[in-house]
Amino acid sequence: MTQCSSKAGWLTVALLAVFVSTATGQERPREPSLEELEVEHLIDQASKVFEQHGLPIEELSVDFQYRCLRAIGNTPFCECLLRKRSYTLRFQQYIGISSRTKAELDYDTLSDFGKAIVDRVFLVRDDCVAK
Repeated sequence: MTQCSSKAGWLTVALLAVFVSTATGQERPREPSLEELEVEHLIDQASKVFEQHGLPIEELSVDFQYRCLRAIGNTPFCECLLRKRSYTLRFQQYIGISSRTKAELDYDTLSDFGKAIVDRVFLVRDDCVAK
């Protein structure tokens, strides 16, 4: 596994950890925990790696499109998602966010970064469904 691939894996783990922890509905303090701050830091680091290297982003895009077509089977919809989504978001993460309500994601307890991801996923989903 290359260094970029392992960092892509870390991004996936970090994003999943954020969304799994928020989807459990457990009460959390308003202040972010040390663990949440560490996850955000890992996400920031991974995002910088993706910005520096074009190939991992391309690989993520191909994987996203393949999984979307396999699961949804609507080429125009999947192409719209592919163009408008955050490049670091994997299809599994997109489904995990877009298939829940803000309440189920415990949106009010998310960091500003987490809220921005959720807002972007909902905006892209709604825009692509409308087309």
